[in-house]
Amino acid sequence: MSKKPVVVYGLSGYTGRLVAEYLRELNVPFIAAGRNGDRIREVLSKVPGIETADYEVAEVEHSREALTELLQGCLAAGVHYTDTNGEQNWMMACEQRWGAAFADQGLLLSPGTAQMYTTGEIAANICLETPGLDTLDILVLWKGMPTYASTQTIFSILTADFYYLE
Repeated sequence: MSKKPVVVYGLSGYTGRLVAEYLRELNVPFIAAGRNGDRIREVLSKVPGIETADYEVAEVEHSREALTELLQGCLAAGVHYTDTNGEQNWMMACEQRWGAAFADQGLLLSPGTAQMYTTGEIAANICLETPGLDTLDILVLWKGMPTYASTQTIFSILTADFYYLE
């Protein structure tokens, strides 16, 4: 496997496809990795201008050994985890389930807020810090087309428990 600065594992989902699109736009070489090489190529074929990108497709099984080989030199696949998402329930579940284990190995566990929500998060913080502001209306628009899995995630959010700052 050649050395490229970014590995996108799980490229066939909404976020993976969007990351590939931005990497192409920014001319950042990457490896598009996942369990099904044909599926990865199919998804990439829908990324505008992908033929100008410096990337490779890596079909890799979902196992510690295969991922360690893919990510060469990462402590038995003990890599940092970042996942751009908007699901509060997933972020909380990650912390509860894996937070201590990641911390014990000195690894970053960051199932962070998706870029599409970042502006709203900043605006909400400004409202919290500004006396007299008690309402904030936010419209979120994002690039790309959600996949089937992303649509299912949206539906799962509707039934999740959420916590609010008052």
